[in-house]
This record gives sequence, structure tokens and C-alpha cells, in this order.
Amino acid sequence: MKRRVFACFLAIVMLTAIITGCHDSSTKTNVVKVNYDVNKEVAPYLKNLPEIPEADKDYVIQMGYNDCDHMVAAIIGEQAGIYKALGMNVVVTKSGKTAAAMASGDMVCGYSGFSSMVKNANKGAPVFMPAGSHLGGSKYFVIKSDINSSEEIIGSRITVTEDDMYSPYWLSYCEQVGIPTDYTKYQGVDMNDDDAIIAMKAGQLDGYMCCDPFGSIAEMEGFGKIIGTEWGAHVSDDLENGWGLHCGYFINTDFAKEHPELTTRLVLAHCLAIKYMYKHPYNSGMMFADGFGVKPDVGLRTIYIKTCAEGRTLCWDVSDANIKNYKDYWESFGIPEDKIPEVKDLPTFLDLSYLKACGIESFKSFIEDNKINETFPIRDPYLTWLEKAETIDGIDHSSTVGKTVEKWNNNEVVTKLTPKK
Repeated sequence: MKRRVFACFLAIVMLTAIITGCHDSSTKTNVVKVNYDVNKEVAPYLKNLPEIPEADKDYVIQMGYNDCDHMVAAIIGEQAGIYKALGMNVVVTKSGKTAAAMASGDMVCGYSGFSSMVKNANKGAPVFMPAGSHLGGSKYFVIKSDINSSEEIIGSRITVTEDDMYSPYWLSYCEQVGIPTDYTKYQGVDMNDDDAIIAMKAGQLDGYMCCDPFGSIAEMEGFGKIIGTEWGAHVSDDLENGWGLHCGYFINTDFAKEHPELTTRLVLAHCLAIKYMYKHPYNSGMMFADGFGVKPDVGLRTIYIKTCAEGRTLCWDVSDANIKNYKDYWESFGIPEDKIPEVKDLPTFLDLSYLKACGIESFKSFIEDNKINETFPIRDPYLTWLEKAETIDGIDHSSTVGKTVEKWNNNEVVTKLTPKK
């Protein structure tokens, strides 16, 4: 099928999706009432912070996040009432243009891919990273459920382009699955995750590379399966060391200089939202489902992967070692130096002064003090994790939410294919 014909068909599919709804179109909120007093949570930090200046109390903070599971802290900060408890008026918007909006100043803070923000910063965009957010963390290669061998993928319609020849994710997927890296061996198309999932459901696309929720949606609804997963870092077997960076939390530099008190509170809110995920993982999954417009099962699955199955990838600790690991990871695939998104001005780009000013403890101390490793050991089986998450948030164990996908219940992430002949 020629790309022009494919594009016309996709436009029809997208119009249909707008009318019928691609994901869960229910307006019902999935969030449950849990034992969480937001004012009590923020109190120990507020007493050591300067007051918000009178001129800033009515400031409307525009925050963005991309359609990606790595950025769920934005939603939790809003739905758990953290922004409000810290005296801020934050408007949270899901947008695929967060990086560009921050570069232009239309948004003053947000969650975005690390690579895209580095490229913007290197071009002079006034943005910096004030804290960690997502160290490595999986992206997926998803194919149609009726494809059962590596050989069937060659020549198929997948979201691969020439640019992917310099992507460690694509190169790693090819190695895992046993297929050629040369993009010309496929009917390559360029589209975002939202469009790709619609096209696959319509039978017009055979595979796509994505973040969650788009991998879990495919498996939940049965039209696709994850055959490759890649973390964007060289990670130790115990999932404790070797992390790079995948996505990040960023703030506009000019905004931070003009509004330091608000900036410090935004960083604190980011950290408290991550805390919430580990202390209330079930309800975090419900907030994820509401914020992304997906089924609650998908929300639970993604929170499990991000906070347990692949280690503690969502955290606020970060250092220049993570950025070095990121660069080393790209280099390990033989990617040319000029194709690697490298931070040119590290001291300016990674400014942890607001993280220190907000008074938050280290992420490691939080994990230890709250016995997260004892409650949810890394690689805890999914159903074991889910039962404990239900207990914490008062959910009856007879609930079937999150328990209907056999692959998940069997603790599988990747579906193995028959090797090509």
C-alpha cells in the first residue's frame, strides 16, 4: 500500500476514532478514596519554605505532559491535591508538544522525553532539569497478535524510519527479535503512538514502537502483543545501578529566576507525587487511567511495571552519572557522535539547587524509611503486587480489575516469537 493511500485511510480511521473513542470513553472516575491526608504530607516541608510572594499567589502555572506512562506524576500531583496544598494554581495539560511549548514559554514546566529536551536546550531553549523523574524505563515493540514468527515482521508495515537507524531502541529490538536493522526492509511509516494504535486496531499497521499505555492497551484489548522491551540504559541484574535517562521533569529557566518560590514548590510537588505512587500504587493506577483515558487495568499494569517490575525507575534522585550512562548506552550501539543527543552545558541543564531547597529527603531514604523494598520487592509477581496494592487502598480482593489478561497474570512481559528460518 502506497503511503499516500495509507495516509488517506488513516485520516478516515482517526475521524472514526474521534467519534467512537479510541480508548475507554467512559466519564466515570476510577479514583478511590484512600487514607491520604495531603495537608499532613506537605506540612513538614512547608514549615521550612519561604512564603509565596503576594504577587505570585494568583499565578496560573501551565504544566504539560506527553501521552506516556513515564509522566504520570503530573496527573497525580493534580488529582491527589498536592499542587493545591502547596498553594499553587497549576493547570495540567496532556500535549504531544510539551517540549516545544516549554521552549517557547507557553508552558513553564512539564514532563517530556529527555532527548527532545536536550536538543531544545542545546539550541538555546531556556529549560533545565531540577530533579530526576524517569531513569531508563521500558519502551516496547508491539506487533499484531496474529504474527507469530520473526520472519513475518520483515516487509511488514511498522513504525520505523531512517531516523531509527540511529536509535538504540530500534537497534536493540532488532537484536532481541532477530530481524534486520535496515529500515528499507520494511514498509516503514512515521506516526505517533496515538495514531499507530488506531491504525493497528483497524488492521492497517502491523507493528509500532511505543511507551505505555500503548503496549498494555494492545494486550488488554487483544489486538497486539509486546515482543521487545528496552530500558534505554545498561542496567545491573539487581536493577539497582547503571540507569541512564529516558524522560524528565523540566522547568523554564526564565520562570525559575522570576518565581523561585513557586519553582521550589513545583519541585517538591513532583517528588511528593512520586512518593504517592509507591505508597498508594493502586489508586495511582486509577489516576493514571483517568488521566490517560484508558481502562483501570492498563493503569495498574503500567504503575506495576514502572515502580516494581523493572526496578524503581520513577524517582527524583538524579546525577551526572545518569547522563553519562545515557550517552554510553547510545555509544555502545556504534551510533555516530553527531547523532547522540548530548548535553552541552551540564551545570546549567542539570540544576539541583531547587531540589535541595525544597527539603525533600533522598529517594533512597524514602524507600528505606517506608519499607518499600519489603512491601513490594523488585520483580514481585504481578498478582502478588496487585493483592498488596489492593490491601493498602482498601480494595476488595474479589475485584477482577487488572486480573483478566493471562499474560500479565503469568508475569510475562515479552512474548517470544518463532525465530526466522
